[in-house]
Amino acid sequence: MRTTKYLKSGEIAEESIQKTVMDWVRLYPDIKNLVMHFPNEGKRSPRYGLTLKDMGMRPGVSDIHIAMMRHGFGAAWIELKAAHGIISPAQKQFLIDMEQQGYFTAVCYSIDETIAVIKWYCFDP
Repeated sequence: MRTTKYLKSGEIAEESIQKTVMDWVRLYPDIKNLVMHFPNEGKRSPRYGLTLKDMGMRPGVSDIHIAMMRHGFGAAWIELKAAHGIISPAQKQFLIDMEQQGYFTAVCYSIDETIAVIKWYCFDP
């Protein structure tokens, strides 16, 4: 059983939202291999950070990608935040760039909100 991490404010941490949502996604064989996370966060040495940048890592990439065409969109990108989290300028620009390319984008602030968006995107006709 997973331990839910909480912020000092009492809100569920973004990491726990991510893990819980992905646990839910794995219950659905039709989407479990099409919903993924790009590990873009974390601290790295300057040298390794430069290596990742040289390999194409981009700041601000959203937390969840859904590689499915639905509702007239080529795919979906979902940014997760804790209840009162703030979108960084790089995250905002990434979402704008993806919208301009015909992708669905959303920012979600809870487990329930994220699951509702994924349900709509993946399962609603």
